[in-house]
Amino acid sequence: MRIAIPYLIFEVKGKEYMIDAYFSKKVERIERVSALIRPFDRSLRRECEGSLEPLIKEEDLEGFLKEVFREVYELSGEKLKSRLSHMRRWNIFRLLGLPTGYKRHLKEEEELAKENREALLALAILKNVLGIKSPKELENLHILVRGYRYYAVEIGESIYNEKGKEDKIYAQLLKIDESFKKEIERMAHFFE
Repeated sequence: MRIAIPYLIFEVKGKEYMIDAYFSKKVERIERVSALIRPFDRSLRRECEGSLEPLIKEEDLEGFLKEVFREVYELSGEKLKSRLSHMRRWNIFRLLGLPTGYKRHLKEEEELAKENREALLALAILKNVLGIKSPKELENLHILVRGYRYYAVEIGESIYNEKGKEDKIYAQLLKIDESFKKEIERMAHFFE
C-alpha cells in the first residue's frame, strides 16, 4: 500500500524543518511527536494526489509545537521524579532487609528508565529544533510556516520510502506505538 504523508515545512531561527502533519496527532504519547520532526527535504513533492488529510493546519503549527514543548518539558521532569522515587523506596526496603521481589523491581526500573530516556530525548530534539531551553522562552519564539510537502511511503512488512529503504522512524513507531500501528492497520483495510 502506498500513501503520501503531508509534512508541514517551517523555519525557526533561520533553520528549516518539517513535521509530519498527520501522524503527529495519531501517536500514543506526546513525546513521540519530536521523532516526526525532520530536517527539511527539498526533494519532496509540493503536490500529491491521494495524500492523507493534514491534521495540523498551517495556522495551528506554532501553537501545536509550543504546546508539545511545554508538555514534554513537564513530562521529562515527572518521569525522572517517578524513577528516583521508585529507586529510593527500593533502596530503603533493601537496607531494611525486607523482601520486595527483585525481578519485579528490576522490571519496573527498566520500564521507568526507558520512559525517562524517551522523554529526555524528545526534549533534547525539541530544544535543538526550536532553539530554546525552557518554556519561558516560548513567548519570544516565532515559527514561520512555509506550506506542505508530501512524503510518499510504501507500507508492507515495514514502512519504506520512495527509494525502497526502510524509514527507521516509522518502522520503530510501528513496533512501539499502538495508536500508530492501529492507524496503519486501519489504512491498510481502507485501501484494500
